[in-house]
Amino acid sequence: MNGVGISAARIVDRIDGPESWAIETDVHALMLHEAGSYHRLETWLDGQRTSLGDPLPGELWLAPAGRHYRGRAEGGAVRYVRVAIDPDLLPIGALGRPIAGHGDPAMATLVRALADDDATAAEPLLALLAAAVDGAPAARVSARTVHRIDALLPLIEARIETPLTVEEMAAEAGMSVNSLITHFARTTGRTPRQYLLRQRLRRACWYLMNRPLSVAEIAFATGFSSHAHLCAAFRDKLGLSPGEWRRRHVGDARAEEE
Repeated sequence: MNGVGISAARIVDRIDGPESWAIETDVHALMLHEAGSYHRLETWLDGQRTSLGDPLPGELWLAPAGRHYRGRAEGGAVRYVRVAIDPDLLPIGALGRPIAGHGDPAMATLVRALADDDATAAEPLLALLAAAVDGAPAARVSARTVHRIDALLPLIEARIETPLTVEEMAAEAGMSVNSLITHFARTTGRTPRQYLLRQRLRRACWYLMNRPLSVAEIAFATGFSSHAHLCAAFRDKLGLSPGEWRRRHVGDARAEEE
């Protein structure tokens, strides 16, 4: 779909091994992951890590105009929609909230509609994006603290399947528990516990889509204490059971167009 100041296209991308890329343009680039998977995708905006973990169908990333967006992955094949947006249609200040690994079903539906040449999706999509990046300016966090938290995120990812307390995270970051909770939330938008739960759910979703494991096996592989614990977290955060999520996304592990 191409319109005044906004256009969308579906893209299939394959990388055979470790690869990094950068986006720094005079238009906003919004990416909607549709299918397939990069292995261990990491993204940064202006040098600060914004996401870590294999992308899931329906997740969105935004590279704002005039800012430095960087991605890195170990390999994989994906299908995604890329929307180019004139910044005059969507002003984003320097303190706008980053959109990375962002789950918003309504926004994803509108992006897909744009890619299917539905011009009426443009205005409501811009409104949702404006609301997502807007908000109270985040309190300033020192570069040293940001670096400590950036370094902590891969550790959390590596410990997804094992018990990990906030006290252990704080010790790894060389911070007090209260300081970690405060600065982690300012940097990532989530408390350490919220972030850990989100990453465990994302990993569980990836297993459901890509591995023929039982829900109980996936629960223990992603740090949940039981099948029931994983199911409760799915219903609370995603609004459906692990089995329902798996059935809904059958086929999404493949990047090729149907």
